[in-house]
Amino acid sequence: MNGPARQTVGVFPASAHRSSQRLLAALEEAFPVSFAPRGAGELRDLDAVLVIGDGEEAEVAEARGLPALRLLAPEPLEAGREACQQLGTAAALTRRLHGAELPDDRLESALAIAAPSPERETVIASSRGIPTWTRRDRLQTALVFPHELGPEETLRERLCEHRSAALLPLVHFLRELTADQAEEPPVLRAAFLFDDPNLHWPSYGFVELAELGEHARDHGYHAALATIPLDGWYAHPGALRALRESRGALSLLVHGNDHYGDELGRLHDDAEALAQAAQALRRVRAFERRTGLGIDRVMVPPHERCSQTATVALRRCGFEALTATQPYPWLGDGGRSWLAHPPEAGPLVGWRPADDAEGLPVLLRHPLVGRSLPEMTLRAFLGQPLILYGHQNDLDEGLDVLAAAAADVERLGPVRWCSLGEIATAAREMAPESKAPADDAVDPDLVPPPRRRPLAVPRRILSEGRDRLQPLLSCAR
Repeated sequence: MNGPARQTVGVFPASAHRSSQRLLAALEEAFPVSFAPRGAGELRDLDAVLVIGDGEEAEVAEARGLPALRLLAPEPLEAGREACQQLGTAAALTRRLHGAELPDDRLESALAIAAPSPERETVIASSRGIPTWTRRDRLQTALVFPHELGPEETLRERLCEHRSAALLPLVHFLRELTADQAEEPPVLRAAFLFDDPNLHWPSYGFVELAELGEHARDHGYHAALATIPLDGWYAHPGALRALRESRGALSLLVHGNDHYGDELGRLHDDAEALAQAAQALRRVRAFERRTGLGIDRVMVPPHERCSQTATVALRRCGFEALTATQPYPWLGDGGRSWLAHPPEAGPLVGWRPADDAEGLPVLLRHPLVGRSLPEMTLRAFLGQPLILYGHQNDLDEGLDVLAAAAADVERLGPVRWCSLGEIATAAREMAPESKAPADDAVDPDLVPPPRRRPLAVPRRILSEGRDRLQPLLSCAR
């Protein structure tokens, strides 16, 4: 099946095309465009123009009615003092960027470059009162242009919480250029996520289920509880009532199997990985039969670790997605970037609504406490869900932290608060190529049980006891 027709963007001068081939190829993968090197005056058969430097082709293109973007000078190669690019509320700017403040560690030294002239132009962004991105009719001008991508570098590394000024105008220009060919921008979906809570009691540490459900309804947000399958043997009637009375404001998903340390990260044997994934689903099904409550088939790997083998097993057993702070959680050794990826993953890692890890969608999540507003803004701009996660002790001072976080999310525009199950479904529908059901799928009921862990229950009792005692210890202090 053919994709949308590609818009041809002429790159002036032609040498700029030759020196940025990896960057331009990555943008061609992200948008239905083709970049063509062009010499002076060669404007024929173009849909838009990209001018690197202060070339006259930008004004000529504008006079001919062609969209044009002029990028004045190269982005500094090395990081320096951080400056902040402030975006306004111009009608030409996508709503999710309105009023954003995006720090950039390459912008400070670039501010000495001759800035775009604001005469007869709308200022889209500025830094310290200096225009960094302007627009006049169909011509946009920005201060700096991104240099070539490294061999294993991703586009997302140029559009992150500390670096965005060079790439953002170019990405925004391409999105605007191809808007008629693109699908409707994805609805901004969001959820809060808490690891560990079970339903053994109407509260879990500082999480009071009835109070949380009422607060979520009153403030319009959704809270998902990542519960451990081992804990599913019992659910308190008051806890079940709180979830039902939340009227969809609270939901459940899966947090490991036994929560035996970083249990999914240590799985490298195919049979054992399948056994653990299948047992988790069997426990989930048993819980659902007993309680009548559903649990989303989305995995939250304990301690953010999930081996490649375990990821395959989760997919084969029927999990719909996993959520973690990085697209390839088996590469999270602590010393690598959150965008660490296999070479074959390509330059769009962390760019789409979900990444594909061994055929399983990975939904990126972000800390609730210590959240980065620039990173949240860029995720919203890219159409990614905003999943803000934490633990019960993050609510030690009450639920105002959730009201404040919800307000931060809603400043980015209209939001649909929903479960991780809905977010996973939407991400699969947005996938570049829909995937048929896995031909290596297994029936969890037919998979033999995993090796017994004699210490699993005592460890879990101790961990749960510690969490439940925290409010009492806090009061004692």
